[in-house]
Amino acid sequence: MDFKAMLAAIAAMNTQQLEEQRSAINGEIDGADEARLGELEQLLQAVEERSKALALEQRRADMARVAGGAGSVLGAGAAHEPEVRSLERVLGSTEYEEAFAEYLKSGNATECRALLTDLVTGGTVPIPTYVADRVEVAWEHSVIASRLRRVVSDGQMEFPFEVSATGAVVHKEGTAAPAEEELVLGKVLVTPETIKKWITISDTAMRLKGRAFLDYIYDEIENRIMLKADSEFLDAVKASPATSSETAVGVPVLTPAAIDASTIFSALALLSSDATRPVAIMHKQTFFNVFMALTDTTKRPIYNVVVENGRPVYYLNGVEVIFSSELTPLTEIIVGDLEGGVMLVPDDAQVTFVTDPYSLAEKNMVKIVGKLLVGFGVTRPNYFVRITVTPTAGS
Repeated sequence: MDFKAMLAAIAAMNTQQLEEQRSAINGEIDGADEARLGELEQLLQAVEERSKALALEQRRADMARVAGGAGSVLGAGAAHEPEVRSLERVLGSTEYEEAFAEYLKSGNATECRALLTDLVTGGTVPIPTYVADRVEVAWEHSVIASRLRRVVSDGQMEFPFEVSATGAVVHKEGTAAPAEEELVLGKVLVTPETIKKWITISDTAMRLKGRAFLDYIYDEIENRIMLKADSEFLDAVKASPATSSETAVGVPVLTPAAIDASTIFSALALLSSDATRPVAIMHKQTFFNVFMALTDTTKRPIYNVVVENGRPVYYLNGVEVIFSSELTPLTEIIVGDLEGGVMLVPDDAQVTFVTDPYSLAEKNMVKIVGKLLVGFGVTRPNYFVRITVTPTAGS
């Protein structure tokens, strides 16, 4: 095919034919003489011009199709689509955190309500996701209450337990039927009560914004409430009778003259066989000043220290030790399985706040009250033992 015929052919080629022609021309260039080289360069130029013309035609065709409603815009949909509002998204936003902080300062929930719009109607102002996570973490840091069975209820609740029952018997075929089981059931009534902690906020603290203010408030109030929650359960254990009645679960009492290497063993021996995860709760002074000085019959210490998650965990005779300043140093210990207790928490254990900007207005102070409605009870017999050291005369 002569030169002019080749140019005409290139003008009619499609994209694939152009690519094949470009490869053929490039392969011929190396051995071409000067005259032929000029022709090949013109042919390459014709190929490039045809390629550009085809690309322009394709672009115009695509634009016409889009104008007619075909196709979709890639990568731009998320930016142009309206954001779906949900309660979870609003409560997790920085804007709501800041609005909630201002609500705690003033008691005015207008800004929070404006952000919530129709997502929440009436009732209490929901806490931000950040605060809810803090509350959950605080419960987990609670050394006692977090290990209790948690029951969510809107009011007081009765928990049944077995006071006494006759055992099972073997019934041989042909003999008289065994006597009916004699079962006595009791019920423990757990009534939620309000734990409160209030603080006054200075002008300096009032200038804190958003998350910084929430951290300040919850550090001051929340931790105190959790400590009181632990204390309330220990009070429930100490208030229990030594033997079960139809309205209270029994907590046996040991009264040794002094603490020795077998004290914890003596308490474990009184626990129910179902209490399989016992702990020993005591004041730090009891552990560090008494138990750590004791040894067994082979002169070995009866305690052990294990580092878990970067912090030391203490054990006595294989039983985990939990420290509580609510127990009397050197004389008071509680041994038991915390599955034997219950924590009744209306509204899923959330701390609520009341802001009072008026009663201390003359001092330029704002009072914020934190409240938690919660109830505690001992609901399983012989899941706990109280140890009260009672020195004998002359000892």
